[in-house]
Amino acid sequence: MTTHEGEDRKPEDGDDLDLVDVVREIPVFHGLDDEDVARLLDASEMLHVPAGETIIRENQRDRHLYFLIDGQVGIAKENVKLCELRRLGDFFGEISVIDSKCRSATVTAKRDCLLLRLDMDAVDMDDLRGQSHVLAVIYRAFSQVLADRLRRMNDELLYLRREVVRLHGRLRHDK
Repeated sequence: MTTHEGEDRKPEDGDDLDLVDVVREIPVFHGLDDEDVARLLDASEMLHVPAGETIIRENQRDRHLYFLIDGQVGIAKENVKLCELRRLGDFFGEISVIDSKCRSATVTAKRDCLLLRLDMDAVDMDDLRGQSHVLAVIYRAFSQVLADRLRRMNDELLYLRREVVRLHGRLRHDK
């Protein structure tokens, strides 16, 4: 286990068991067998992030995926708040994992957080060797979250288009 600042912390008796239990509570990983959970943990580390600390910076490059165990994070793009995550198993960092481009938003701890940080390069290697189906489980979770976001964005786009038409009509009427 490692703290966010990279300071090593000695595992205490039972840490591994506790970590397995934590992973099993994350909804995305409910279907994984013991072997896959062990591989997942080999590619992961627990991070303790104090409130106010930036976890991901917009335009940064890396291939880590973060799962919220406890706490609350805020997500912003160009200093505009997009959302907050606070439920066990909420994840972030998936967009740059999918497209291998820079981070699309900044993620900041709103409260002290406990995170599981997953190194997706290590997960990719296990999957390429046919040793795991963790990647399939993760990408299924990505598709569910992205589909939900797309539905919400479609609703928002429709609302905004209607507002533009309404305001355009009002401007013509007021002239």
